[in-house]
Amino acid sequence: MEYHVYLIVNIALAISCAIMSLIILFFPLPEKEGLKNYIISLRLMSLAYFSLFVLTSIDLLTGNSIVNFPIVLIGISCQTIFFSFSLINLMNSHFVNRVYVIKFLIPTLLFVILLFVFEKMWGNPRLEFLDDFVSNYDHPTAILNMAFFLFCIVQLIFLSALFISETKKYELKLDNYFADTFQLQLNWVRYCFYGAVAFCMLVVVSLFFSSLTFSLVITGVNTVFYTVFGLCYIQYPRTYRYIAPMMVATPTIRINEVETKFRNVPWSKHKSIIIDNKYYTRPEIDIEEMAQYLKIGRSTLSGYINREEKMSFRSWVNTLRVEEAQRIMITRPNLSLIQVSEGVGFSEPSNFSRQFKSITHQSPLEWKRKQLKKRKE
Repeated sequence: MEYHVYLIVNIALAISCAIMSLIILFFPLPEKEGLKNYIISLRLMSLAYFSLFVLTSIDLLTGNSIVNFPIVLIGISCQTIFFSFSLINLMNSHFVNRVYVIKFLIPTLLFVILLFVFEKMWGNPRLEFLDDFVSNYDHPTAILNMAFFLFCIVQLIFLSALFISETKKYELKLDNYFADTFQLQLNWVRYCFYGAVAFCMLVVVSLFFSSLTFSLVITGVNTVFYTVFGLCYIQYPRTYRYIAPMMVATPTIRINEVETKFRNVPWSKHKSIIIDNKYYTRPEIDIEEMAQYLKIGRSTLSGYINREEKMSFRSWVNTLRVEEAQRIMITRPNLSLIQVSEGVGFSEPSNFSRQFKSITHQSPLEWKRKQLKKRKE
């Protein structure tokens, strides 16, 4: 009975992967120049789902065992590559290209070829769990499978480190372009990636434990995960419309007489213009708008802030906003925190409270009470 349930769940996984592959492949997208690489990423994602469908179907057709070790290894390798690159591409649209993906796929393709050759020459011993490898430790096909298994672990670690590195770069770009980044951090991308890594590790663990129930749970959870993941992935264009200016490489600025004049102005003068006119209180301000206001290049302004203020654009603007909020709360104590938040440029009161506490180590209400108490004393 339990085995029949396992088969049903695997069939559900295969069907859901096939459906998601088609949905992602034919999902309508707005015609935007910057989404070209995202479309490539979608093709990768569609291929990832299709490969999972094929591997699950092959595993079902064998029908003799719970675990087909080579198929599981190929699945882990392909999914790690496709999903890692697809997610990294959302944060760095210039990272992924076909040649780079093919280079990573070569070891997996080589394993498939060698596996076919080894099985023809030395046969295919039963390889499902750890005991099978212990009893076949000197068999060439078993050695090949174990070598590729170790390679898959190294590949998973390497691509995880690469993903973390690209995530940090993306967040740094956000901080140096937008003043409000809370809704643009693509947290769901991190959750999906770490979820995929966790599931890969569970699959690895399942290779060494003869438990039908454990395999059943993993397959069921994967079915739900891959469906939710695919639905989240196709929502990316909604976020892209906000981050598109940041994702486009900074254009080369033609230096005319006006630009040269303002570029030679010291940072203190530029800073005074921003502060005196309270330009930092404009809602959803970004570095491109501020640079145009100052009549200097975006990279020039970013360099000024990073070098002179020793912080990112977001940190500098939010520091100015919090300082302005402190002044307003003292001079106009009757204003609500929502009014103060809107007055200094924060689009959401929750983000205002978060930034205020991050800078002052106190909540806005707590800080206000202490300051008003000091004034009374």
